[in-house]
Amino acid sequence: MNISKTGFKITRIRTKLILSQVFIALIPFVLVGIVGIIFSVREARKNVTQRTSQTVTQVSQTLDTYIEDLDKLVMTLSDEISCRGLDNGGPVEIMDVSRTMQNIMGRYDEIAGILYAYSGDRYISTGMTRVSRDSFQKETWYRAALEDPSSIKMISTVTGRNITTDVGYSVDDVFSMVKAVYKEGTNEVEGVLLMDIGHSIISSAIMDSQVGNDGFVFVLDEEDHMVYTPINDVVYRIRPDWLKDENETLSVSIGPRRYLVRFKTSDKTGWKTVSVISYDELMGDINRMITLYSAMLLATLILVQYLSLWVSDTITRPIKRLRDLMKQTEEGNLNLQYESVGNDEINDLGLSFNHMIGRIRELLDRVRQEEDQKRKAELKIVQEQFKPHFLYNTLDTINWMAREHGAKDIVHLVDALTSVFRISLSHGRDYITIKEEINYISSYLYVQKTRYEDKLVFEIDADEECMQTYVPKLILQPMLENAIYHGIKLKRGTGHIKVSVHRVDDNIRMSVEDDGKGMDEQTRDSLRALLRTGAGTESPYVDDNQSFGLYYVRERLQLRYKDNYRVDVESAQDMGTKISIIIPFEGENG
Repeated sequence: MNISKTGFKITRIRTKLILSQVFIALIPFVLVGIVGIIFSVREARKNVTQRTSQTVTQVSQTLDTYIEDLDKLVMTLSDEISCRGLDNGGPVEIMDVSRTMQNIMGRYDEIAGILYAYSGDRYISTGMTRVSRDSFQKETWYRAALEDPSSIKMISTVTGRNITTDVGYSVDDVFSMVKAVYKEGTNEVEGVLLMDIGHSIISSAIMDSQVGNDGFVFVLDEEDHMVYTPINDVVYRIRPDWLKDENETLSVSIGPRRYLVRFKTSDKTGWKTVSVISYDELMGDINRMITLYSAMLLATLILVQYLSLWVSDTITRPIKRLRDLMKQTEEGNLNLQYESVGNDEINDLGLSFNHMIGRIRELLDRVRQEEDQKRKAELKIVQEQFKPHFLYNTLDTINWMAREHGAKDIVHLVDALTSVFRISLSHGRDYITIKEEINYISSYLYVQKTRYEDKLVFEIDADEECMQTYVPKLILQPMLENAIYHGIKLKRGTGHIKVSVHRVDDNIRMSVEDDGKGMDEQTRDSLRALLRTGAGTESPYVDDNQSFGLYYVRERLQLRYKDNYRVDVESAQDMGTKISIIIPFEGENG
């Protein structure tokens, strides 16, 4: 359950909307359909049960009515025979009885034959013929009548008799009624009357009751012997021991099919009228209803899915558009605008997004302006810090030279110092030409060489075509200062510094290279990080003065060229250091 909830939570809104709408639409439809089918099946089974009960009751009552009529007929014929007194009667009496039998058979088509057997193994018959000379008194039907002379006996099985019907009825086509005949005015049995009844009387009763195309009715006697059955393979597979409660409808499987079985026992004959109805036929209408319902369910599902897709797309399309705009915003594109297409909550979000983007652009512009102002102020502070520091060192050198040397050297030194101050001030300008930058570092290196004498040798190599390109002023001086104080000063013997400015394709490469102490890997990597990202000013491997100057070189380059510049650091321990600045070539543009 938790997994299902989690899966639904991480599902996209469009899928959630589609699933929700499909479930909301189908759940009541399915529930109503299932309940309807269940009630339909129950109602259909109830109706079939009632109809089956009515059928077996109707057939049983019809048979009872027929049998009652036949009972009356047998009793009437029995009384007439008794009155004739055939034991002592002559041909006239015999002829009268025979004529009466013929009249009865003429009026009742269902009577297959009538026979009266009496003393001396004599008999009178109509429609029936004796097969052998065996005594009638040994016949089962004859003895059954004598067992209860006062009542009429029903014999469902007529096999094994020495009597046959003249019209060709088989033993499976008739059942018999027998009645003992008394001598007139006595309780002494004179003979036994036998009447064969064709199964047409049963089939007629059954034909009047419709039990479906695959249904049928059959009749069992009191001993569960078959009295009447239609010709099929199912009836003989119905076990009599299933028929125990006539108020219950049995559901039984016979072969691949199911049947509903119900029976009714006749109070008069004791016979069981059994109705068998095909369950598949019963369920035919239900199955058609289920098929129709399934087709409607499928059509509803397709329609609901189509409508769900349309509704979900209508809702999620602006959401997806707003999401895509936000993703582009995350990537740094702030020149976006949500286009309003409606007047709903999503449109309100889009308008809020537009307002937010506008505010972000305003804030970024303000931050950039503040950063520019902040950097300019910091650069001013650096420049102001640099002036007294350098002035102090220079004056100290002049003082030393005044004591040790003549005035000529002092003149040259003062000229160089004047040039340094003039270019550093630049009338407040932040950008000067590379030519002015070269003049500045020439004077700066002259001052430094005057101080370090033979310990420092420098060389400047610059392309003429680069001279008029404007660059942030004093970007080479911090690199020279690092080369002197962290490279040459720590080296034994004379140190060399080379400054080069060359055009390389569409760029200008300005390099400061020394053969001084160099840096180990940690210091070099920290310095690279400082110049690449601004990180590393707190690194233990980089000197504070070294990082301070180079950090603001990077800041000034970033301010001027944004990300369109590069600073390379090459250095090895005791092998010297080379720092290069690569900037775009802009010709004489300031």
